[in-house]
Amino acid sequence: MAKTIAVMLRKGGSGKTTTAVNLAAALRQMGKRVLLVDLDPQANATIAVGIDPTLLEKHISSLLTDVDITTQDIIVTTDFALDVLPAHPDLALAEAGMNATQVGTVKQILQDLQSRYDYIIIDTPPSEGYLTISSLVAADEVIIPLQAHFLAMQGLQQALNTVAKVQKGLNPNLKIIGILPTMVNPRTNIARIVLKEVGERYNDLLLPYSIDYSIRHAEASLAGLPIVLYDPEHSGSKNYKKLARKVL
Repeated sequence: MAKTIAVMLRKGGSGKTTTAVNLAAALRQMGKRVLLVDLDPQANATIAVGIDPTLLEKHISSLLTDVDITTQDIIVTTDFALDVLPAHPDLALAEAGMNATQVGTVKQILQDLQSRYDYIIIDTPPSEGYLTISSLVAADEVIIPLQAHFLAMQGLQQALNTVAKVQKGLNPNLKIIGILPTMVNPRTNIARIVLKEVGERYNDLLLPYSIDYSIRHAEASLAGLPIVLYDPEHSGSKNYKKLARKVL
């Protein structure tokens, strides 16, 4: 049975997609069978692994709107052997048509894939819509990336509240792996203050490594590669590998 991990935070630009992509790629490098699921209508995770969503005839939106499409029909394998359920901008329309009775949709989609993979990594939308809740219902564990900025603190509390709500009813077995500081500029007072505050409030959840702000992450995405492959010696690569080892 695969372990399913959701990467979630309501705030966009927090390193959520970068974390999902690099965790999936790092686990794949370690010899695990991994599926990356892109549930963000912006399709950034799909693009970041070198797949152009506009060229896809079938994608995850197809699963939500066409009963004749199977999960196997839309899996794409990247050049670096990572399997992906790709997203498409149409996913926003599919989510708009969802209702509260469909919060088990993602779990149902992934059910038939459990024996094929060791890990399923879900990149969730930067919102608290049905796709995000459905992802948490399907997940065993969740990682919360935190941009080292004051505005991100509100998003962190919202994410923790959302997880707590799901734990109380829809998925009582959901666990938090930890809070991962991202886009950290260690030379700024803001980053130091935010990390200090998070450490004081959530010491049991704050992971002992962080992802520094670097243009190399953007360069890697532009190249359609996770940074763990694009620049293996980069500090971000090394810390994403530490995260993968923690997951293992």
